[in-house]
Amino acid sequence: MKPICRLLFIFILLININVLAQGRYSVSGTIADESGTMQKGATVFISGSQKITTSDDAGQFEFTDLDPGTYQLSVKLLGFYPYTENIQVHDKPVKLNIKLKVKTVVLNEVVIGNGDNWAANYAIFKAQFLGTSDNAKQCVITNPRVVSFGSAGRNVLTAEADEFLIIENNKLGYRVHYLLKDFKFDKTLLRTKYDGDTNFEELEGPPEMKMQWAQNRLAAYQGSLMHYLRSVYTNTTVKEGFLTYQLYELADGKLGMKSLKSDNRLLKIDTITTVIDTSFISLKFTAIQIDYDPEKAASIQKSEIDSLAKFNPVYNSGTYNTSSILKLYLPKAIIDRKGNYTDYRTFLCQGNWGKKRIGDQLPFEYQPPIVTQ
Repeated sequence: MKPICRLLFIFILLININVLAQGRYSVSGTIADESGTMQKGATVFISGSQKITTSDDAGQFEFTDLDPGTYQLSVKLLGFYPYTENIQVHDKPVKLNIKLKVKTVVLNEVVIGNGDNWAANYAIFKAQFLGTSDNAKQCVITNPRVVSFGSAGRNVLTAEADEFLIIENNKLGYRVHYLLKDFKFDKTLLRTKYDGDTNFEELEGPPEMKMQWAQNRLAAYQGSLMHYLRSVYTNTTVKEGFLTYQLYELADGKLGMKSLKSDNRLLKIDTITTVIDTSFISLKFTAIQIDYDPEKAASIQKSEIDSLAKFNPVYNSGTYNTSSILKLYLPKAIIDRKGNYTDYRTFLCQGNWGKKRIGDQLPFEYQPPIVTQ
């Protein structure tokens, strides 16, 4: 090869490598205690993903090949409090210097019932934590005894775990490692609040089992909150089968309470979203109702989508089979193309999504198969 041709070839190759590298970044850092001593063997993972690693002898860790987006980085090390940090990856690598706090041992003074009540408390915890869907029913917590129970009031069950809960999801084909940070179940209001960090691992299985898992994952994805937020990001909610309605809070004079009423006109998604940059959008609303009805959505022609205020559907009065209510608790939600948001307090889900729990979750790496016409 002639020198000029060789230089041209190298130049083109470097350009191609640079193009391929654009948009993929790393998150790295060090793990130390409060005195600055580097900590080896800390479990470091990105919550909601399949990405997990451990800190090396120098306390260092690294995740590579990450898309721009919002992530929740979590650290677990025996003897220290769990650490969580919300990070946003934009246009450059992210480096973190994390310091862990030594965990003080506190004995719970209040325990609901005696040791014989553990099984009854665990049954409540399992149903509220995993859910009651078909997917959840095939989940097995392989180390249930790491869970201990207490009370935050007369009728409030609390739970904690010093170790990862290991959940075998035999319907979706994942082993889920869950770092439980908070769990409360109000027996009077039948209301559950829980928070934690999740990491997913693929289960091993024969080809026919993997095919079945792929079908089950697609079914779990379609109509899910992840699916909806991804379609919000691309402004394709109607195209992907979602119908969104504005909800208004009305005072009920007879009962002295407030209730939600749906506007019967479809809500245009671009009226509640703002593009931040090429990686993020913000979502701002009070409460909305979302119906997942691909058949009805497909019947709406593009000309009607461009003037959604003229579309007057029959109000879905709420069997909750396909309807969900989404309330925004923070001033706004920041989401990325993965449908990911970092603060668990962002949304309150009711209806169909409100019944979904850990047993129905997918890692954010999940992508549905592309259907070719």
